[in-house]
Amino acid sequence: MTPYDDPTPLAPDPALLAAGPETVPAAEALPPDWRDEDPASGDERPRRRGASVGEFFTGSILSREEFTRRLPVLVFVVMLMLLYIANGFRMQQKHARIEKLGDELQVLKTTAVTTTAVRMTRTRQSEIVGLLRQYNIPLILDEQPPLILETPASLER
Repeated sequence: MTPYDDPTPLAPDPALLAAGPETVPAAEALPPDWRDEDPASGDERPRRRGASVGEFFTGSILSREEFTRRLPVLVFVVMLMLLYIANGFRMQQKHARIEKLGDELQVLKTTAVTTTAVRMTRTRQSEIVGLLRQYNIPLILDEQPPLILETPASLER
């Protein structure tokens, strides 16, 4: 059983309750906060207050020394962020263009295959003869195959 499982509530210390409120240590008697002392010199330094929401909205935070000292770094970081956003947008446009060109390439490949098939069909000898007869163009077909010319071996190189 862990202490968290114990159903009995924790009671305050009876010695503190019997002594009364005057025995409670005052704020001056408490040890100093470790953040208030500079460990190198041992002297106390004033607590630095962070930027409040009011300073942010009024713009007075822009005149603080901390901000003006870090301004070049902030400008550099903002420029890097803008470049990052612009580069992402540019790459998104390039990917869209690549997809569009890929689709167009697919259509052109299909058209090329279709055109090649039509050209092969129309340039067959039987198709040409049929077209010549359709337009009444006289053509005499040679029934003898072409002659193969023999060349002497001394001319071949």
